[in-house]
Amino acid sequence: MASADDQANKRNLKRHYLIYYLRVFNRENGEVLGHLVDITTKGVMIMRDAPIEVGGTYSMRIRWRNSAGKLQLADFEGVCRWCRPDVNPDFYGAGFAITSASPEHIEAIQGLIDDLSMSGKSGE
Repeated sequence: MASADDQANKRNLKRHYLIYYLRVFNRENGEVLGHLVDITTKGVMIMRDAPIEVGGTYSMRIRWRNSAGKLQLADFEGVCRWCRPDVNPDFYGAGFAITSASPEHIEAIQGLIDDLSMSGKSGE
């Protein structure tokens, strides 16, 4: 049975799985935090090769090229809500809630979803 805290952390938005596994960077030091697995305008899931601190806040950046080939950036703060081993024991999945992003970056995230998701236009 799920705890009340688990229920509070569950997403209400449809996940968008991407056709590319984009790198998610730590803006403070440029290191790769992991590879993007799914995304909404409220949160992201990344896959990485080591566990990450649950509850930690991270300055994140995603870079990609849109359908016109123009480089796009989305910067935001994310709080790690969970981290657990993947089916492949060499990797960990981690879920982040987006806690701060400018309206322009939320729009950019929506553009990323529209450009690269397997489900096409999102309609969120």
